[in-house]
Amino acid sequence: MEQPQDIRLSFSLSLPEQLRLAAVMMFQRKLFLIFGLGWPVIGVVLAIFALMSGLPAGAPMWRLVGFCFVFMPVLLAISAFGALAVARPMREPLDYVFDHAGIHVSTSAFQHTHGWNQIGRFKRVGGFLLFFFSPRHAHAIPLRALPGPQVEAALAAMAQAHGVGTHPH
Repeated sequence: MEQPQDIRLSFSLSLPEQLRLAAVMMFQRKLFLIFGLGWPVIGVVLAIFALMSGLPAGAPMWRLVGFCFVFMPVLLAISAFGALAVARPMREPLDYVFDHAGIHVSTSAFQHTHGWNQIGRFKRVGGFLLFFFSPRHAHAIPLRALPGPQVEAALAAMAQAHGVGTHPH
């Protein structure tokens, strides 16, 4: 059986992609999903309480309700902009090579390889193909960086051939 071809990709993540990736990655753990969805639920409960209690609900109550709805989006934006400020490699092109040994990523500042045995699963979500090397850390390949659907299929086949599990999208 012949070895699959190496797959080479090069891309930079745009600011909207970085914001979307921050949101996608934040919700890869159930605890963070519960935390993220809990805030709007608290806001709805407070609003219902304010409307149904018969007591006058003043501006502080409505500010608190508003805070519950904007907290997570603001937290995501701060997270993404913080990553921009400290993660220089995110602003320059990322060069990826997928081969029989694993996933190799490099920029002008660093090189790193994750062997396939270090990749726990891969998942297609939010416009990205994610190769997880820990529960909330993954190599994120934007789907727009793939030349075509056959490359996505080839990456999935390569990962599965090396024992990497899939997760439904």
